[in-house]
Order: sequence, then structure tokens, then C-alpha cells
Amino acid sequence: MKKLPFVILLFILIPLLFMSSCKRDSKRPAFEMRYFLEFDVPAGLNTFTFHQFTFQMEETGMKFFLEQNELDNSQISSIHTSFARISSLLDNEDLSIIDEVVIDLFKPSDSQLNYEAAYTFQVPTRKINRIQLVPSITNLKEVLQEDHFDMVIHIRFRGIPPRNFPALLEIGFDVFRD
Repeated sequence: MKKLPFVILLFILIPLLFMSSCKRDSKRPAFEMRYFLEFDVPAGLNTFTFHQFTFQMEETGMKFFLEQNELDNSQISSIHTSFARISSLLDNEDLSIIDEVVIDLFKPSDSQLNYEAAYTFQVPTRKINRIQLVPSITNLKEVLQEDHFDMVIHIRFRGIPPRNFPALLEIGFDVFRD
């Protein structure tokens, strides 16, 4: 009879020990910055090279985000891509003609040094109208703490686009503080 309370005590203590030993490996972001950028994909692009879709002098809005969260630049430790996706703005447009995508950010003052923000390898060949990209592990603080940034979307096609179509890049960045 004495073993029964001990067994019950073990069933209570073991889960408590496991829950208390769990550590939170990652910090929560202080805030997220989201951008929506439209671009046009022209018909007839070849399948041998990457085609570049460029955005220059895009506003980061960093001052606004810092004011809203009562922070200053010195408190920001890192900025990382949280998500990125490309979608067709036409419902019937098939994005499986895209094979690979890489998104690079640049400081407007130094276009020689690129910072990879997101990428994908081999988009599925089934009919899709949205491509989910993989966030890069690159710390983008140096680029996005400025007032403006430049962005280049590199796309390699597996099939030639049969017609012009508008596309949308949605991208978000998590901002972490010390």
C-alpha cells in the first residue's frame, strides 16, 4: 500500500521536471517589418539564366517601427527574414514555370555587397500560384537599420512564361533586441 502514493508522486513530479527543464532557445522578436512589392514578369524570358527584378530605394520604415515599439537603433541586436513568398496576382497563372528564386538585399550606398534574405530550390512542378521561400539565416541588421534598402529578386525559369503577368513578393523580417 505504501508504494501507491510513491507511484502517484512520481507521475506528478516527472512531468513537472520535464516542463521546468525546457529552455526557450530563441528570443521572441521585438517586432516584425512586412513589405509587399509588386513586379511584372514579362512573357518570353529564357530558361538558361537568372532574371533580375530590381527594387531600389525602398523605405525600411525603421524609424517608425522603433518609435512604435519605444526602442532605438542601439537596442537592436539582429534582424532576420521571418517569411517570404511570391504569388501571382492573376488567379489562373501557374508559377510552376519558375525553377529557382533567390532574394538579395543591398545597402543603397554599397551595391557590391549583397545579403541573402530568402531562397528556394526547385519549385514543385504541380500547378501552383504561390511559392513559399526559405528564410536565410543572414543577419540583415546592417541593411535594414538604414532608411532605405535595395532588393533584387533573381528568378530562373524552367519554362518560358507564355504571357506577361503581375506578381507579388510578400516578405517579413523579425527584429530582435538585446
